[in-house]
Amino acid sequence: MKALKPRGLGSRPSPEDALAIASQTAPAQPPAQLSPRDRATTLNLRVRDGTVAAILKAAEERGLTMKQVVCQSLASAGVPVAAADLEDRTPKRGRRRLS
Repeated sequence: MKALKPRGLGSRPSPEDALAIASQTAPAQPPAQLSPRDRATTLNLRVRDGTVAAILKAAEERGLTMKQVVCQSLASAGVPVAAADLEDRTPKRGRRRLS
């Protein structure tokens, strides 16, 4: 049976020593912090056909998606909206050129 190496004093740096080593190695790097991910999720709204038609018309006139029209309206009403929700993130289909 293989014997384990003893954990003597000095075999592992203390948390304070580890921070000091890290700050000397990369002084410009801030401490690593994990921020919660702001994942995309689905919002399902039940509105009248006329409302959907109006949103669609506004989107077509402005060259935007319906989601962009809704999110821009929310943002202009003072609701915090993530920047990614204001972008057109529609998947682009690969188009073949016939030539």
